[in-house]
Amino acid sequence: MFCCKELQLEHYGKKTLAFGLVFFAFITAAFIACATQKTAIGKGSQSLIKMISVPGGSFSMGGPGEGGLVNEQPVQQVTLQTFLLGQYEVTQGQYFEITGMRPSSCKTNPENSDPEGWMTLPVEMVSWYEALIFCNKLSIKENLEPVYRINDSVDPDSWGEVPEEEITEPWDVVELIDDANGYRLPTEAEWEYAARGGAHSRNHRYAGSNSPDHVSWYYENSETRSHEVGKKTHNELGLYDMSGNVMEWCWDWDSSYAIDAKGDPGGPSSGIYKVIRGGGWSYAVEYCLVAYRHNNSPYYRGVNLGFRVARSS
Repeated sequence: MFCCKELQLEHYGKKTLAFGLVFFAFITAAFIACATQKTAIGKGSQSLIKMISVPGGSFSMGGPGEGGLVNEQPVQQVTLQTFLLGQYEVTQGQYFEITGMRPSSCKTNPENSDPEGWMTLPVEMVSWYEALIFCNKLSIKENLEPVYRINDSVDPDSWGEVPEEEITEPWDVVELIDDANGYRLPTEAEWEYAARGGAHSRNHRYAGSNSPDHVSWYYENSETRSHEVGKKTHNELGLYDMSGNVMEWCWDWDSSYAIDAKGDPGGPSSGIYKVIRGGGWSYAVEYCLVAYRHNNSPYYRGVNLGFRVARSS
């Protein structure tokens, strides 16, 4: 296109030709800059996911057993280091960009007439294993160090078929590379600390409010579907949807709380169920409480179950 314009400029004299060449150079530089910016997304300089810094601190993890729920007791004192957490739940668009897959049951966004409106809905119907795959693939794309390793490999394409019904080797011995700087699932302690507002907590029952309708999508207000991320009020740290929309996988195997104080706990080394946190659009409001604990098999997929990512700072 530009070559044709340069040939035509010969009829208008040297000044016009010079102007055309300068304009062409400007457009070319802008194109290269744009292409460089897009390429940089894969180099770790700009992330696909907006992360919020959660300053470290200590907090009382657990709750008073509201609504007859007792699995968040006894309350234990936990100290955490600073970490990063996704401001929003991973969306269907982000999941599709990294994996090329659209597993979610909510295929359209009734509140957005754009054909791509589905991309802002939280991803669901993703197992714990598939969340790990997403984390490592996103890390690799952004030239970060992948956190998870199976069979001495951090490349999810070499891990084999994802378990569908039971925990099988080598998936039951997923290794966590402690010093890696890539994306991962938050620990249960990190999730609750962030949901409570971290060091800026105002001790709300839900993530950012004592009123669930201000911060949560749950059974009574969701119209039986998920909603675009970030439409409710954020909590003290600027995090959205931690009390409801879709529930979220955590790294830990489920286990009972201990009274002893802990620093950066990551749960037991083995188990049957993985921890799930936060309320969901199809669940009662009690599930939205910041202390509420839930769990399921790591191969489980649910229409109300997604995840958000974390990184070590």
